[in-house]
Amino acid sequence: MKKVLSLAIAAALVAPAAVMADATLFGKAHFIVENVDDGDTDVWGVDSIHSRVGVKGSEDLGGGLKAVYHFEFKVHNDDGADGLGDRNQFIGLAGGFGTALLGTHDTPMKMSQGKFDEFGDLPNGDLANVIPGDDRVENVIAYVSPAMGGLTFVGALVSGERPDLELDGPADHISLAGLYSNGPIFASLAYNSYDLGSPVDADPSLLRLTGIWNGGMWQAGIMWASMDLDLDGVDDPDFLGLSGHVKVGSGKIKAQYLMGDSTNGGVAGLVAGFTPNVNVGMPVSDPENDVTQFSIGYEHGLSKRTKAHVGFTSYEEDETDVESDAFFAGLIHSF
Repeated sequence: MKKVLSLAIAAALVAPAAVMADATLFGKAHFIVENVDDGDTDVWGVDSIHSRVGVKGSEDLGGGLKAVYHFEFKVHNDDGADGLGDRNQFIGLAGGFGTALLGTHDTPMKMSQGKFDEFGDLPNGDLANVIPGDDRVENVIAYVSPAMGGLTFVGALVSGERPDLELDGPADHISLAGLYSNGPIFASLAYNSYDLGSPVDADPSLLRLTGIWNGGMWQAGIMWASMDLDLDGVDDPDFLGLSGHVKVGSGKIKAQYLMGDSTNGGVAGLVAGFTPNVNVGMPVSDPENDVTQFSIGYEHGLSKRTKAHVGFTSYEEDETDVESDAFFAGLIHSF
């Protein structure tokens, strides 16, 4: 149960088997030195990559029921911003029925990627640069079912809270996912629907399928996604991703290839201020603009909680002539 829920909600929804009487402090420090060359500029910099700190815990309410909570914050420490940024923050109840929560959280669509993304969080290399669906949203009512033979169902309803745009219901955005984890196999099917509100007469949807095989010393993954834009005269985009790694001693060599249609436009541009959105992959301005992103890297474990990594990413849009090459090297420490 713990293993499946950890996959489904990024180790956040349930406490360990023993009852947690005290809060647990956790976090990650992640910094990189990076060089980005886009043809016009060639810039070196030191960046904090989603460094974070949080507290989580649970209380035994008796009868197999627990109250669970999780408050996680992005630490702004090298990007010109001050203070803390929101990450997953929620309170909920967990028991034999599963887990129910309220707050801010990754959508089931985002959770359904499992461990597919070999370059997650990196500004150059992350899955979300090409394939849509990796959203963290506010106003979430979510449910995670108990594991049933390795199969878990996750669902979330998200309110837009924008009555001025006729987004005033409890489910302006819906995200659903089924996740299967058994031995070396991980597979998921996820579906999102979006209500764009009164400015746009469209209700787009997104379907995403992920499969991962973990052979111990190696892993291979594939992801396919397709979006129905529900917009006249605009082609619907499709996306494909391949990822994998091979373990070498205390480290691993990893690679990832992503391709899809235009990243121009998007729900965020159509409905300003509406949190449940698709940040990439909505080709409303140039549907023929194909995008590719290739990344390769090496990750070395210095200890159980500390690792060093280096990598290179090449990104290209064929119609807009946007190109960039990025090299990075950095350290990650988890606590």
